[in-house]
Amino acid sequence: MQLSDVETATPAQLAPVLLAAIQRLGQLGREGGVALAALLEDDDGDFDEGASWVEDAAVGGLRD
Repeated sequence: MQLSDVETATPAQLAPVLLAAIQRLGQLGREGGVALAALLEDDDGDFDEGASWVEDAAVGGLRD
């Protein structure tokens, strides 16, 4: 998937890309977290919402 495709990606298309990106950030450790934080703007509601869903998934929520 190209970065330009993210805006129109379906959940099924986006989820595997997001999973791979989050896993890679985990491998990079703090350096990866700092790089992500540098891109964030204050009061980014879309990011906050997305991060909340990722957190729910990480603790085993959202399972069918």
